[in-house]
Amino acid sequence: MTILPLSSAPGRSAPMQQQQSASYFPAQGGPTIGISSSQSNSNGHAFGQRKSDGGGSRIHGQLHGGMGGITSFVPLFLRRIFRFPHMDFQFALWQMVYLCISPRIVYRNIHYHKQTKNQWARDDPAFMVILSGLLCCSAIAWGLVYGHGMMGILRMMLFMVFVDFVVIGVIVATVCWTVANRFLARASVYSTDQSVEWQYAFDIHCNAFMPVIVLLYIIQMVFMKILLKDFWICTVLGNTLYMTAIVYYCYITFLGYNALPFLRHPEMFLYPITIFVILYVIALILGINVSSKVLALYFG
Repeated sequence: MTILPLSSAPGRSAPMQQQQSASYFPAQGGPTIGISSSQSNSNGHAFGQRKSDGGGSRIHGQLHGGMGGITSFVPLFLRRIFRFPHMDFQFALWQMVYLCISPRIVYRNIHYHKQTKNQWARDDPAFMVILSGLLCCSAIAWGLVYGHGMMGILRMMLFMVFVDFVVIGVIVATVCWTVANRFLARASVYSTDQSVEWQYAFDIHCNAFMPVIVLLYIIQMVFMKILLKDFWICTVLGNTLYMTAIVYYCYITFLGYNALPFLRHPEMFLYPITIFVILYVIALILGINVSSKVLALYFG
């Protein structure tokens, strides 16, 4: 590969606006990459050089960290989480709404995001910030319902955000990420970028967790007095609410991995639904109210 500045491209005169961005054009003996001299002089690094950036290396303007593992994701996330003016909260709210009513629409623009950002995962933490805010508001509401004090509400907020959402999400995302890369990824001789990013696996968890918040953290609280009654129909309603949340979580997880063109048989992420259906039927036969058991365990 030959690297030439735009000004030295033979028989080519580019306007000033085109010189500020890299252009690509073929040359004899291999592909040639045109680079404006202003870019290489302004930052002290030529295009294609490695530049350290908090646990990863920037190559061709993109962050690479092995297979996109958690070690390259956490520092970048911590750097961006407090940059509120740069977050697109409107788009994040749009995604949250459609994840509850039509989750397929959310994954339609994933290929465009891959082409423009060169990564499958989000680069905007606005979705996770809003999700954490919803959990904090839910913890305050649950604390008021159960009569917990200020410290009790604070402990509940920390538990919901860091245990329910983050810790469980890291575990689930890591398991799914490992399974997808080891057993579902197609080997291709035409492309070397055939692995699932860990950031994207955690994004899938975030997407799938949104309907869970609506069903189990909001709707369950609204109808709590009905769900906790000692009637069989209340047991059916409570167990069905949890079953719906689990099915939604597995389905959105499937949609996330199904959107990746290099994965085969992503429907395996739907298989856990069969196990939960069996448990759902057994709980109804035995008269076990899952909603009552979980709330008693959760809030004492």
